[in-house]
Amino acid sequence: MRTATKLISIAAAALAVASCGGSDDSASPPQPLNTSTVVGAITGFGSVIVNGVKFDDSAAAVSIDGAVASRDRLRIGMVVQVRGRILGDGTGVAESIRYDDCAEGPITAVNRVRNTLTVMGQTVQVDDDTEFDGVTLRDMNSFAIGDLVEVSCLQDPANNRVQARRIEYKGAFANGVSEAEVKGTVANLNLAAGTCTVGGMAVNFGGVAAGDRPAGLANGMNVEAAGRSFANGTLTAERLRDRDRDRLQMANGDGVEVEGYVSDFVSISSFKLNGQLVDASSATIRNGTAADIRNGVKAEAEGTMANGVLVAKVVVIKLQTNVRVEAGMQAKAADTITLLGKAIRVNAETRLTDRLASHHRPTAITLAALSVGDRLEVMAYRDVDGNLLATKVDRTAADPLVVVKGPADAKKPITDLTLAGFAIGTGATTRYRDASGSLVDAVIFYNAVLVPPAVPSIVHARGVVASLASTIVDATRTSSTTGELEIGEH
Repeated sequence: MRTATKLISIAAAALAVASCGGSDDSASPPQPLNTSTVVGAITGFGSVIVNGVKFDDSAAAVSIDGAVASRDRLRIGMVVQVRGRILGDGTGVAESIRYDDCAEGPITAVNRVRNTLTVMGQTVQVDDDTEFDGVTLRDMNSFAIGDLVEVSCLQDPANNRVQARRIEYKGAFANGVSEAEVKGTVANLNLAAGTCTVGGMAVNFGGVAAGDRPAGLANGMNVEAAGRSFANGTLTAERLRDRDRDRLQMANGDGVEVEGYVSDFVSISSFKLNGQLVDASSATIRNGTAADIRNGVKAEAEGTMANGVLVAKVVVIKLQTNVRVEAGMQAKAADTITLLGKAIRVNAETRLTDRLASHHRPTAITLAALSVGDRLEVMAYRDVDGNLLATKVDRTAADPLVVVKGPADAKKPITDLTLAGFAIGTGATTRYRDASGSLVDAVIFYNAVLVPPAVPSIVHARGVVASLASTIVDATRTSSTTGELEIGEH
């Protein structure tokens, strides 16, 4: 959550004003509040930014998959637990930062229609919030069965899947050489045979010495299994580690902020978010109402701990983006940026980062830092009035490629397509793909694209523009070799 929405920060600021009688340039530095735990994906650096809080990580103890690590190994999209203190100005000082991946191993299935991968028995959902590392294309087309990947995720148990926040390609999986890991809940335990399932994945841990197994191993325990032999759907574990002991112990009164997907919903006063029990009965709900909170909804809750329950002061429902634009910025105003002739609003919740110096460790910037001609990658959604509101804006290196992804508003076979208000020019030389990624001809493609009043198809367009001032994307292959349209979220 941004500083403007943080009740803890507001309360601290109010106390500071009350204690000194107003603003004063000589006022003492912001004072820390109680210890806080923030769980979410890293969204920026220049310190480390998680859930909108900019943490000073210069003295933080960093661990990655249980091993001591340097902070320069942290990457955008890693879902971390930050333990530290939130200051009165809304920034924080991190004492520890812990990252554990969700799974590491070979891709065993790819579903381009549903935009999912299967890794170590886990259904991995890929969307516009997923960061990609080690690949050229930043979408589903980067991956194939047999690729070795590491996945950082938010659990979505209500939908029996995980939502990928980062996928790192590590090469081709080599059985007996590459390490594979799976993390999750133990079930179907047979101690005599040394077998169980972990997160639904079959695991044979018979080769792990009894003294090296988690004490009191039982169904329902949260563990990590790792090994180098993965065949016929079974991981032969060389290590089996108790992950329940890794859970942070949070005292009553500690501040907590958690991002995740709602599960185990009973009522507004009893549901889980990323496994944490939440009571939001007295919370301010942003981007919706209490009636909108249900299983599978992405949200962020902020409050304090009381007897193991996060008593939320604020719950922000995370609106799903379905519009993506990569193009040069034509203009900007106080609260808008213009790309391809269309204004896109930005607000306090919009995350702005600069990837020019480092794609993997971008730094936070402001709207004022952007200049006409900068190439921007924008994620957005349409509000109730049909206007585009950006959730994320990244400044990236110059590239003639222009990308537009969004719901189809209108079509004129085979020359014109409108996606989320952006005009796309097509033709006989355009490369067309259906929802499975297969090449099809223009007629089949346009017949498959649905426009209102039907539920519109999501279409991904790549092309070029004649100049920065252009408002039409040329997705033909007349003036470039990039013109392509594909149905689906890819």
